[in-house]
Amino acid sequence: MNKRAFTLIEMVVSLGIITSVTAMFIANYQSANKRSDLVMTAQELVADLHSAQSNTLGLAKYNNAVPPGGWGINFDKQTNTYTIFADLNAPEKIGYMQYDPSTEGVVGYGARRVVLPARIRIEELRISNNLTTTLANVTFLPPDPRTNIWVSGGSTSTSLEIKLLDTSSNNFKTVRVNFLGLAEVIN
Repeated sequence: MNKRAFTLIEMVVSLGIITSVTAMFIANYQSANKRSDLVMTAQELVADLHSAQSNTLGLAKYNNAVPPGGWGINFDKQTNTYTIFADLNAPEKIGYMQYDPSTEGVVGYGARRVVLPARIRIEELRISNNLTTTLANVTFLPPDPRTNIWVSGGSTSTSLEIKLLDTSSNNFKTVRVNFLGLAEVIN
């Protein structure tokens, strides 16, 4: 009886092919996973903008009171964070466009601070006149809710683009919010 089997060379070639295919799969999986982290972060940012808008529409309470200035999000490029906060100042009061983390961003009262993943950072905050800034607030004022976009220095804008960069792959996603409160990932 003649038994046929793989020769040593056939076995080595088969293992080499299996190893190559596995390595390519793992490399593609890690690359796709990195892209998906960036996409998920951008989508979560859009969801958080909608959440702040919903808090305003639903008259969500902050420290057992409805905030007179509604709810908003403060973007801080330097700390790579954003905070969903309650705007405690009425629109006509001095300091309305300023975010005070010690009173308006207390997590135990209903605010939420988001630290972006280590590989992802806020690369740019661009306003409607094509200028960049390091700080920006988007607030939703009840009852409409009217959308206000405030930037450092106290000026306003009709839109804000938040460019998120994945530092490990140099890919980016941009989230835009406009004066109507429409938020979307644009690329």
